[in-house]
Amino acid sequence: MSTRPARFSVAIIGGGFSGTILAAQLLRRGNPSVSVVVVEKTPSVGRGLAYGTDCPSLLLNVRARNMSAFPDDPNHFLRWAQSNHDPRTGPGSFLPRAVYGRYVQAVFNESVQLAGNDRMDWINDEACQLSPTDSGLEIKLQRGRRLLADRIVLTLGNFPPSDPLAAWKAKTGSRYSRNPWSASTFEGVENLRDVMLVGSGLTSVDVAVQLRKQGCRSTIHILSRRGLLPQPHKATDACPPFWHEDSPKNIAGLLRLVREQIRQGHGRGTEWQSVFDSLRPQVAQIWQALSETERRRFLRHVRPYWEVHRHRAAPQIAQSIAEQISSGQIQVHAGRITGYKEDRSSIKVIFRDRKSGKANSLSVDRVINCTGPESDCRRMDNPLISSLLGSGLTRPDPLFLGLDVSPDGALLGRDGTISDSLFAVGPIRKGSVWESTAVPELREQIDGLVDHLLNSGRLPVRMALPALSGADTLVRRF
Repeated sequence: MSTRPARFSVAIIGGGFSGTILAAQLLRRGNPSVSVVVVEKTPSVGRGLAYGTDCPSLLLNVRARNMSAFPDDPNHFLRWAQSNHDPRTGPGSFLPRAVYGRYVQAVFNESVQLAGNDRMDWINDEACQLSPTDSGLEIKLQRGRRLLADRIVLTLGNFPPSDPLAAWKAKTGSRYSRNPWSASTFEGVENLRDVMLVGSGLTSVDVAVQLRKQGCRSTIHILSRRGLLPQPHKATDACPPFWHEDSPKNIAGLLRLVREQIRQGHGRGTEWQSVFDSLRPQVAQIWQALSETERRRFLRHVRPYWEVHRHRAAPQIAQSIAEQISSGQIQVHAGRITGYKEDRSSIKVIFRDRKSGKANSLSVDRVINCTGPESDCRRMDNPLISSLLGSGLTRPDPLFLGLDVSPDGALLGRDGTISDSLFAVGPIRKGSVWESTAVPELREQIDGLVDHLLNSGRLPVRMALPALSGADTLVRRF
């Protein structure tokens, strides 16, 4: 006799920051009749890829004052860190990512304790298929279990990177790490001679830091098409918001506007970082004001330069990388890979230099893919995304930056119908809002989605909101 699937008010697929804090918010603000389940394929609670490291040298890329899980309590993380990590933590501190993982777990645990264990379940498994039924949405898990939910929210986080060596797949072997965070990537690095990182964004910076922490003393070669590295954060005066509805709505005009603001800032003694920081709260509004043609122009011509100026490195990390570049321990190359040959002793990588156009080659012991997460859902090796696309429950956004969603995060079906039961938070929304990966943006998405679900009558509302103390508690595993 088949077992009837368990039923929940909300099922959250993905248990990193977004899924965990969404669950916490639903428990805090929902009526006691609201039940929540989180399905997470890894054993950790709230850590995800970003905060799952135990390496103390890997730091947050955002200051402590901007890392609260709650938009209505901006100093929540700062108070927690002062009480549970280091009382000397200041608003401008860049803390270890592992510490933030503890914080997310603590927020979740306290919310569960306030709400009661009977409203929350945590399942260590992978969701591989969704299908509508007469009684709700059914989720099929990899290990065979089935769940029913009234509403489902995808909080899948970043997907693994695409393969920059796909054209030479037959020639790649054990010396090539396609996933930079796989267990084998850092094995035996203390014995390597030269290492190549393909990609020069924040992933590459993090991998370089981890390599040194693991005892790698070799030269690290960083290769990307433009050779651009993330810029450092700097303490700087705030720049007042300068974009408004009458501002340019084309890329050329926006570039002129930003450059003029930077020029004026220099005259006041203000660093360019403050100009980018002032844009941050308005990025979604600016993106949505652009036509699809202008968005494509941004992706073709401006995106790499935006990324390294907007997604910056903690000052300590940036300084370490700069010192290693100065000493020759890190060498940065700009070019496109044109050849790859791997044998038992080494890897030969051939690339066309961006500036000279000449073919160069490097011999290294290991190549690590640091190109950053894949966003084109057509290329993702993910059974759940494939199921959703195949069934027509969702579709890619027009620029293939994620899935097509409404302003409140509801998925759009193949025919453009807005779902009233399927939602998303995080990088999947990138095509709609552009910036959709960092905590300041994610917490706003979470807060807005909870409001939408509660105020639309889709879920019962709790009459009084319990306050969170921020005390550290043991992780409760469900």
